[in-house]
Amino acid sequence: MPKSMTGYGSSLTQADDWTIAWEIKSVNGKFLDLKWKIPQTMYGSVAEWEKLIRSYAQRGRVEIFLRIQITNPDLLGLELDRTMVDSMLQKLSQVAESRGHTFEPDYNAFLSIPSLWKETKKDINPCFTSDIQKGLAGALEDWNRSRTQEGAALFHDLSTRIGTLKTILAKIDALSENIVQDRFTIIKERVRQILEQVQVPIDDSRMLLELAILSDKLDVSEELTRLKAHLKAIDGVLAKGGEMGRKLDFLIQECFREINTCGNKIQNHEIGSHTVAFKTELEKCREQIQNLE
Repeated sequence: MPKSMTGYGSSLTQADDWTIAWEIKSVNGKFLDLKWKIPQTMYGSVAEWEKLIRSYAQRGRVEIFLRIQITNPDLLGLELDRTMVDSMLQKLSQVAESRGHTFEPDYNAFLSIPSLWKETKKDINPCFTSDIQKGLAGALEDWNRSRTQEGAALFHDLSTRIGTLKTILAKIDALSENIVQDRFTIIKERVRQILEQVQVPIDDSRMLLELAILSDKLDVSEELTRLKAHLKAIDGVLAKGGEMGRKLDFLIQECFREINTCGNKIQNHEIGSHTVAFKTELEKCREQIQNLE
């Protein structure tokens, strides 16, 4: 079953010491474009995670969000330089005492002094790393289910519309069978009347040659044959499944080219209305195909 490039997935992992939330959103795009919105310390794992995501998708603009909440302070690996703090407090206390002041330290002030804080080089908890990996895999599975469901809806809609296109094409084909002969007869009679009015001798062989050339220009049998072949090819792509967006987009463009040629060649009201209906349905197909991977 084909997949849509539009989808949403998420996962939530809650443990005693942390909460990990993944969120994935995607829309259509010509290529796979990944946008990461994760904590700065996690960017070292992006290359590995990208390989995993590329195993799920080939096209689309994908935004990946990671939110981490640590509930155990020891896991942060943050330490305060107590020696420096004690020295600073001691010196400030001496200054206050020498001036006869009572010294009441504001400990909040130490939060704004980066040099007093340092990160310890603790090993990352392997359970934390595992939960992040499992969370991403879970979000990808949820996202993939969403894209598959949307893809199934697009597949059903496209199959119905292709059936409609075949019905319209059959009507155009039936009406065009006699259109060349009818136009040939009409043009032949008009030319004969004009030549008689200007009193020019009629050269039947020359007139038949010119009319034959003109009639050939009105013949759309080749265009209709190619249209049938394109619709059959679309059926084949849909039946095969997998990545199909680019192939279908190309075939739809070819259908537009052939039906436009038919409309330009055949100046007939009834066929013209069917041609418009065909192009309208084709446009709806193209809109749906642009969401397929």
